[in-house]
Amino acid sequence: MRRREFLFGSTFAVARVPSLWGQRPNQDKLDRIAIMSLCFSTILKSDAHPNDPKRTLDILDLPDMYAERYGVHHVELQHSHFRSTEPHYLEEFRRRLNKAKSRMNQINLEFGPLNISSADPVLLLETIDLSKRWIDHAAMVGCQRVMVNQGTLALDVRQSAIATLQTINAYAKVKNVFVTMENRGGGQARTATGTGTTTGGASNGSEVVVSRPPSPNWDTVVEVIQAAGIWANPDVGNFPNEASRAAGLRAMYPLSSGSSHCHYDPERYSEAAAIRISKEVGYKGLFSIEATTNNGPDPYAAVQTILDELIRDI
Repeated sequence: MRRREFLFGSTFAVARVPSLWGQRPNQDKLDRIAIMSLCFSTILKSDAHPNDPKRTLDILDLPDMYAERYGVHHVELQHSHFRSTEPHYLEEFRRRLNKAKSRMNQINLEFGPLNISSADPVLLLETIDLSKRWIDHAAMVGCQRVMVNQGTLALDVRQSAIATLQTINAYAKVKNVFVTMENRGGGQARTATGTGTTTGGASNGSEVVVSRPPSPNWDTVVEVIQAAGIWANPDVGNFPNEASRAAGLRAMYPLSSGSSHCHYDPERYSEAAAIRISKEVGYKGLFSIEATTNNGPDPYAAVQTILDELIRDI
């Protein structure tokens, strides 16, 4: 049995955690769902916006809120949402997770120009060093995965990107952390609302729309994942059309360590069809909710919309 085949159906894929507030209807399905902190970017308390009255949610309270409000016990964070990386803060975050009988699914690393596709060898070294530090942080809070930003994966930097990933992955293995990468080509550009200064972005009121270099096609992402020996994080929304979505998901789900991102955009694609593909290929991992301002101004309601859709389809 190959390594991926073993992990694919093993307890590493989905760590079941009992509900602190008792079993709910559809608890088995809720146990396969995570929620990204990205969903609540507009209301998370931030040291960069200390006087913003809209920012009412402390990141340390996410585990309790997810469990109590939604019955969800898997938390996924953007690395930039941690307000500290001091040991005492990370220990407190782990205590909060344990209190809610939850665990952290993944930390998403967004270091801007420090990504694996940099053509500058100094930036690549910095990318490796910073990724290792966050792998240490992930291990401290009991997080199973870190997801890297792949940059362009352009042909002229692809081999150095693979070598960089291999170095990062070798360190992660020692810490029992999976290194993952998602497909981003063809999806909608992410926006960050009121999160500070953004280089290369256009401002529209309080919303900063981030401009990025072209994302690689899903088949390039798969090629690099396989060459580097890391894991896929399939994103059901980030495909340009239905044909590529069907082909890409069929290729990526068998390469996953147990995490997948889910949006809600019924005008562009069918969430139910994507979930059917996951079932056909035997995926038994988590579906992590990624709601954006495109899903409405109220992040709590936006998350509930995607949660309801997943409960119907899983």
